[in-house]
Amino acid sequence: MSIALPADRPWHVSVTRPGPVLFALLFTLDSVARAIIAPVIPLEALRLLGSARNVSVAVTVVGIAGVCMALILPGIIHRWRPRASYLLAIGMLGVASLLMASQTIAGFGLGWMLRAMAAAGLLGLLNIYIAGFIEKRDLAKSEPLRTFFSATAWVGGPFLGIRFYEISPLLPFAVSIAAAAILFVYFRALNLQAPSPAVARGGFAPLRNIRRYFAQKRLVLAWVLNFGREMWWVTLFTYAPIYLVQAGKPKVEAGDLIASCTALLFVSLFLGWVGRRVGLRRFISIGFFWVSAATFSVVWFSGDPDLASWMLIASAVGAVSLDSVCVVTFLRAVRGWERPQMTMVFSIYRDAAALIPPAIFALLLSFFPLPVVFLVNAAFAFGCGLLALKLPRSL
Repeated sequence: MSIALPADRPWHVSVTRPGPVLFALLFTLDSVARAIIAPVIPLEALRLLGSARNVSVAVTVVGIAGVCMALILPGIIHRWRPRASYLLAIGMLGVASLLMASQTIAGFGLGWMLRAMAAAGLLGLLNIYIAGFIEKRDLAKSEPLRTFFSATAWVGGPFLGIRFYEISPLLPFAVSIAAAAILFVYFRALNLQAPSPAVARGGFAPLRNIRRYFAQKRLVLAWVLNFGREMWWVTLFTYAPIYLVQAGKPKVEAGDLIASCTALLFVSLFLGWVGRRVGLRRFISIGFFWVSAATFSVVWFSGDPDLASWMLIASAVGAVSLDSVCVVTFLRAVRGWERPQMTMVFSIYRDAAALIPPAIFALLLSFFPLPVVFLVNAAFAFGCGLLALKLPRSL
């Protein structure tokens, strides 16, 4: 079952019936719950754990939790169906913020892992709904809309979250819990059923699905490219605040930097249009090369945190360009009959980006200063730019 993009739907229909606007709104509410505490997490982790290296180790453990969730999600869907699974993930998101507000290492760590698992579940399930209700030919238009809608959350969240944190360490977590509650009530009222019976028939065979996924070159390429763009965002949200605080900057500047980078999401619709005009293959490649050059400049100017911050903002231009269209590389490559199973494997890229790079960074930070994480990012982005040239010209 699928529907085309609505051309002139009344707003109340667009926010209650399956379509690009509804899915973008769901993603935005989910983003609010996560974005409001995004700049707070690394600073609270630094306070509790004491060093950037220890934070990297913690991020690695959290990444493992996210990957595990992505792997078992097909089994959860098989048992509970997508709607109930989505509600379960929302509930986990709210409980995660509650635990992280405990201001203890055990509570914060458990909440952080639960948050990663909830995020993995919400992303994977939303991709299933999108793949089931949006025509393939419309995906290049739908994805920029989702990115544009979520911009409000990812700009206002970090900007307000860090200020709430300055008022009270508990306040941003309370707002996050409230946002999760609103999303829970809204989604439950929609009564949005599974887009395809194939979701329930897919069964629970994560290893078989992984082998099937990575046996297809186009799907592997899509996974690596999306891993690369997500790796940049993980580095920004985790290490940029730590870098600024260690450089002597006030905590508020860390939130402002993240908000400035995510503010570029507001031009995602325009960037998506540009991508369709010039061709997604060329557009994605240029985006990665841009990210690589600007992120390397962060390393070059790391002695001047103000200038390095501007370079991070410049790098975000390329990252947002990739956010606008990069998921399309998967959605156009996956075969319709195996969308649910392959979507689960594809969604692991997000959690793998929160697992593999921090594990490497934890080792590197034992010997090198913090800017090494940006150097690794720049090198990987350059490699992704070269790989993007292998995308089909017809993309």
